[in-house]
Amino acid sequence: MDNHDSILYDKKFECAHCDHSFVSKKTRLRKSHPFQRDSDFCEHYENQTYNPILYHVTVCPQCGYSFNDQFRKSVLPQIEEKIEEKITKHWTAKDYTGIRTIPEAIAAYKLTIFTADVRKEPHCVIAGLCLRLAWLYRYFKNESKELRFLNLALAEYEDSYTQGDYARAGMSELKLIYLIGELYRRTGDPGKALRYFSRVVEHPLRSNEPQTVNLAREQWQNMREDMKKAREAAASASESPTA
Repeated sequence: MDNHDSILYDKKFECAHCDHSFVSKKTRLRKSHPFQRDSDFCEHYENQTYNPILYHVTVCPQCGYSFNDQFRKSVLPQIEEKIEEKITKHWTAKDYTGIRTIPEAIAAYKLTIFTADVRKEPHCVIAGLCLRLAWLYRYFKNESKELRFLNLALAEYEDSYTQGDYARAGMSELKLIYLIGELYRRTGDPGKALRYFSRVVEHPLRSNEPQTVNLAREQWQNMREDMKKAREAAASASESPTA
């Protein structure tokens, strides 16, 4: 058995839109180990072929309907009509069920985000898709597109926080608040980032998730130190004699 067979496996699916039965690759998480985890939870693998992020979404090869495990199981008839009109009628058969490259995974995520929008999936579900798509662009070292989808993820997570739909996606309030702060930090708004990190550290349920609290505290301290150094450097530059 080679690595493909031991780490990747075929999972059976039945399309919720067209009822087509097919198999698509998934990763055995217990056999796929990241060597690095970023502060926004992006994981890095020596061999990207086995990165679970690439296989987090599934695309029906028959109709183009795309989804992940967090999609609602049933939809209203009028939503089904919109899926048929906006997705299936324009679908050019393409197979995303096998081993994926990063560009193929990017295409699959874009299809899934579009499907989630048509289906009116909760903000937290769409946010998670946008965040993972940003990670794919990070692997590709495309900073402008990474930033674009980090911003989209941030907007959706904030809406999720306001409306409280994050619980159905299996995300705790503490983790959500931390992630909003981290995304503000990464998208260049340190003031809002510090406020959200402070909310985590001061949260009444902080004892339930010490790892998340430690992450927030560490980022808060790092940012405060960086801001202090920046102020000192600016003050030093202004006091230097001009030539």
